[in-house]
Amino acid sequence: MDSQRLVTHAFMSRKVGLRSQHLGLHKAICVLLGWNTVVPHDPVTWSPEVLPNAEALAQKEDLILWPPLIVVRYISMSDSNPPKWKFVKVEEVEAFLREKGFIRGRIKVCLGRPSDKSVMVIKFLCTFTGLGDAEKLHKLFDENKCGRVDFERITSNNGKSSKSWDAGNQGEKVEEHILYGYMGIAEDSDKVDFNTRKSCLIKSKMEI
Repeated sequence: MDSQRLVTHAFMSRKVGLRSQHLGLHKAICVLLGWNTVVPHDPVTWSPEVLPNAEALAQKEDLILWPPLIVVRYISMSDSNPPKWKFVKVEEVEAFLREKGFIRGRIKVCLGRPSDKSVMVIKFLCTFTGLGDAEKLHKLFDENKCGRVDFERITSNNGKSSKSWDAGNQGEKVEEHILYGYMGIAEDSDKVDFNTRKSCLIKSKMEI
């Protein structure tokens, strides 16, 4: 109920000079909670409309981190047996990207958070070209069933999956089996390094 009151305050406020900030707060809270972000015509009788999971995810994925970036996760870290964990070096990720047609100089790979090397961040140029490259990689992971939804489904199942990622069985292409990635959105700001989080903005992909 406190969240509902806060959202109501945000879209009802008419404080001079702060209207856009209040509407931004309204949208951010609704996106976070999976509610419809449309500002109601009748605020007196308003109650939050909970969106279906697919629509709620689409809303979240519209608010991207800018400059665009891809968050990379290791599925091997979901195994409860540490000796089976497999990490990929930054250089190996860069080689993987070159094989997929991404041009060196238009991307930068660095470690994310936490600092246990379980997260990497691939940064792209702050341009339409950079956004296009990021979307291309996001789509590549998604089509290979290595996207956000796939990662969350597998890790919520304690690593039990029909998809094998065992490094011992995958040869030299292990990175194609243990790397999961997706476009960085507002809720991923805790996964990027400090300098990136300090300098990045949150933008609507549709508005861009």
